Amino acid sequence: MRDIERRIQRYRLSRYGSTGRRWPIRWVWAALGAWLLWAGVASDHSFYQLWKLQRENARQRATLASVREQLRTLERETSDPALRREQAERVLREQNGMARPGEIIYRIESDSAHTRGD
Repeated sequence: MRDIERRIQRYRLSRYGSTGRRWPIRWVWAALGAWLLWAGVASDHSFYQLWKLQRENARQRATLASVREQLRTLERETSDPALRREQAERVLREQNGMARPGEIIYRIESDSAHTRGD
């Protein structure tokens, strides 16, 4: 009787033990590793590409905010009559040599105009 019990017990244990089916698990790990490599680096929608696109998006948003601030400043300057008058006066004074009443303008010519004639 004991002999039969041992055989039955060995049979039960052998059913749940190692049966040599280890190779499919290795293929699963290899396939999983290949997929991670492809999804992480190689594909067009890889994790690395997504990370680069997020960095580019953040940089472009910062640039957009800067340009919008410049646009607000320019719109404020063009819509304010006092600022427009000051800009026009500065351009006339600096580029055209105009003066306010009572001012004296001294024109200083550069030396390059005199050396050309020699």
